[in-house]
Amino acid sequence: MRFSLIPREMKFFDMFDEAAVILTRAAGKFVGLVTDFDRLAERSYELRQEEHACDDVVGRIIKALDRSFITPFDREDIHSLASKLDDVLDNMEETAHRFEIFRIDKPTSEAVVLARIIQDSCTHLAEAIKLCRTMQRVDLIQQHLREIGRLENEADRIYRDTDGDLFANPPDILVLIKLREIYAWMEETVDACKDVSMIISEIVIKGS
Repeated sequence: MRFSLIPREMKFFDMFDEAAVILTRAAGKFVGLVTDFDRLAERSYELRQEEHACDDVVGRIIKALDRSFITPFDREDIHSLASKLDDVLDNMEETAHRFEIFRIDKPTSEAVVLARIIQDSCTHLAEAIKLCRTMQRVDLIQQHLREIGRLENEADRIYRDTDGDLFANPPDILVLIKLREIYAWMEETVDACKDVSMIISEIVIKGS
């Protein structure tokens, strides 16, 4: 009986690894959009396709939960982890969409830094997720999670500073509105990464 259940346990890790690959690939495309700032419609479409791919994986995870009697960790944690990963891709895609439609001249240096923070956060998330398969390197998982926390604090600082600068030296009102919304979505994307890291932390605590 035990051997027949093992493949059903591992399929969740396979799907989370698949989501992690999508996450890092999408984050790389997002950085490319912000730094190169060309072919915006095409790049935004590519991000939308990555978000749809993540939706598909999350949907399969939820269906697998309904059909499985045994899971590698708490069912609620699996559901939360899948949903919060989807939030990261949703926010990233929404931010890319705004870069496309707002028609700003070019991203600010702060926006570029935030894009790289998003990419770094996604990379650390992906590594932590992969390590959850065996739980043999809890110290390394926690190291990745701490780094996400540090990046989230840095993003918060940049967001506050840019918000203050916008009002201290206000540009055209329409530009101000556009930049504030872009910064907010980017900061929200980093926050979504932090939310995922907190769920992983709970999984690690329960499993160690």
